[in-house]
Amino acid sequence: MDTGKSSRLKLLKDKAKRDIIDPFEKHNWQCKISGVFERGEYLIVQLSKGDVPFSLGFLYSCATDNAVYKKLDKSVDLIVLNGGFYHLESYAYGISTKVIELGSLQKYIIQWNAAASDGKISLGGQEPPKAKPKEFSGRIQSENPIHQIWSRIRQFRTRGLAEKLILQRCERSNVQLGAQVVKEKAAGLAFCVQNGCDYFETASKQKLNQRIVSLYYGAMAFASAEMAASASGPNSLKRIEKITKQGHGLYTYDSRTDNAFEDFLIGIQANGFFSYWVKFLGCDISEFPNGKPKKNELDVQGDHVTTLVDLFSHIPELEDLFRMVTDRPTHWLNFNYKIEWNGRFGERQKDASYVKITDTSCTQTVEDIANLDLPIEQIEYATSDWPGGHFKVLVNHPNHEHWYGALRQHSSPFTSSSYIIPVFGSVGEYRCIAVVILYALSILVRYRPSIWREVVSGKYENYLALTDEFISVYERMGPQLFLEALLDTQVRGVQSGSMFAAS
Repeated sequence: MDTGKSSRLKLLKDKAKRDIIDPFEKHNWQCKISGVFERGEYLIVQLSKGDVPFSLGFLYSCATDNAVYKKLDKSVDLIVLNGGFYHLESYAYGISTKVIELGSLQKYIIQWNAAASDGKISLGGQEPPKAKPKEFSGRIQSENPIHQIWSRIRQFRTRGLAEKLILQRCERSNVQLGAQVVKEKAAGLAFCVQNGCDYFETASKQKLNQRIVSLYYGAMAFASAEMAASASGPNSLKRIEKITKQGHGLYTYDSRTDNAFEDFLIGIQANGFFSYWVKFLGCDISEFPNGKPKKNELDVQGDHVTTLVDLFSHIPELEDLFRMVTDRPTHWLNFNYKIEWNGRFGERQKDASYVKITDTSCTQTVEDIANLDLPIEQIEYATSDWPGGHFKVLVNHPNHEHWYGALRQHSSPFTSSSYIIPVFGSVGEYRCIAVVILYALSILVRYRPSIWREVVSGKYENYLALTDEFISVYERMGPQLFLEALLDTQVRGVQSGSMFAAS
């Protein structure tokens, strides 16, 4: 008949693992439980570091038969009590081995570490340190991150560092390229980065009209650079040049409504630079039209034509101003984990989580949410004390530890993380949408002065504030997103002196 010995010994083993073995292993000791004994309810732990061995007996209770103490006295270096001293002299007499409470173990960790040392050098844990791999990091520590971001981007104006970046990307992708191909790609990458830097630097000193055009061509240069940096991207500057010769891949038409700015039309084509870029990024362009349709054949309700105001509605950083300037809906969503929908932490499912979606414009329906290409189900409206439209959904994430790993969200220092609803049916990349806006604005600035004049000082002047705000946001966000694309890793900025800063 088990009188509780099994449960007490199990408790003793658990405590030995947590309070004896784990602390010693953190100091590079090899540890194991070599014996578990019902009579006397104790166990023995063997420890070694280098060629220095120690052993200890771990008793469930101080009130243990003296015969057990005397047996341990001959076989271990230390006796440890699970509980406190209780008339110890009545049980542990006639022995020379030290008896301690579990809380006093740290003293012996220090003493035994000293015994397992040759002078000042420990005998254990002597594997040579691994050198930090040579790679371009996405971690930035700065009071003003954009300055450091630009510093990182400018590094790749040199062919040598551009070549090292390409080799790093190849190694990460397990792709081998010939030495000559790498050199040609590096030359193209360095040139495109230099070109992009020049355009952005010029833009910082220009008036809004010129600034828009410079930023657009700077963005195209950086898009070329990010493709050149990839192991699967263009192999030379000539190949990049061949892509750009096919045109922008975008076109515009005048508005069909009374609002020439908001409803300025922008369409996409299957050929040209932009389509090549988004296809490279994984977008499906199979349904993109092969050429620019005639004006009377243009399907303004289709997926491949949008309006300028609709493009602005995909920029989360513009939320407050956008809703003051226009009544049009926004096209991004915020996702937030809801503890109360997921039960207690110990019971939540590892491959699915209930999440709240918020639509600030309150224009999306459950059908709209269901039509999104996302791993969600069980969609229903949810109530909230906060304004906007709210939905409860189940996010399936069997291949990710956390729910947000299954969603591609836009992160920004200006606003909450957001899921951007794609434009043109499949283009959800923030920097791609921003480039289409720059393209449309550059067309207005250069070729439609009658419309642009009304923006600068006429009936559309409210949109000047919106445009200005977009440009300001883009000058901060664009370089960071392109740097992430170059490095193929997320850029994480930390503030000096913060808990995340390097010590």
